[in-house]
Amino acid sequence: MKRLIINAITVLLLMLFSFGSFAQSRDEMKSLIMKMNKEMIDLVKTGSYETMEKYYDGDAISLPNYRAKETGYKLILSNNLGRQKGGYKILDGQKTTTELIMGEDIMVDIGTYSLTMTFPGLTEPKVDNGKYLNVWKKNKDGIWKIVAETWNADKSPVAQQAKGQVQQGGTPSNVKIMPSKESGTPANSGTDKKPVMDTKDGKK
Repeated sequence: MKRLIINAITVLLLMLFSFGSFAQSRDEMKSLIMKMNKEMIDLVKTGSYETMEKYYDGDAISLPNYRAKETGYKLILSNNLGRQKGGYKILDGQKTTTELIMGEDIMVDIGTYSLTMTFPGLTEPKVDNGKYLNVWKKNKDGIWKIVAETWNADKSPVAQQAKGQVQQGGTPSNVKIMPSKESGTPANSGTDKKPVMDTKDGKK
């Protein structure tokens, strides 16, 4: 009985030690993620897209908001530089990690972002809020690199807000009504389609 109690205490102490080590490691990794996220935001604010290569795996996959998949950092960089040349600029920004999923050599950073940007056609800077997911993998040199990323805005930067309230027997002016074969209801053309702007880390 005495031996059983000693064994139970030993197992309990080992569990507490392991939990403490894991918590410490988790806090350290969250601090590292916060540091890297801030560094990347600072780089896009200065337009230093070439320097961001140190955070990306060469075969990284990017799934942008409102755009086709980008495979490989060379393509990601080329598109960033193209948008920069077109007049797109990040003035300020912040990323906030809300969840961190950890493995031995991989971690997933999930969070929210806020960007203040300007681009041709704007009369004043626009603030965009959204969410993101970055997959980081530790390479053979022990350096963390982004191998996959995706994000989307909470609201399209050019989305029109609904005008007025729905009145009895009617609909707001921006709601498109499709014709009904059964009832013969006529179609309401609604608003014209406009291009959408994709934003996150200096992308549109």
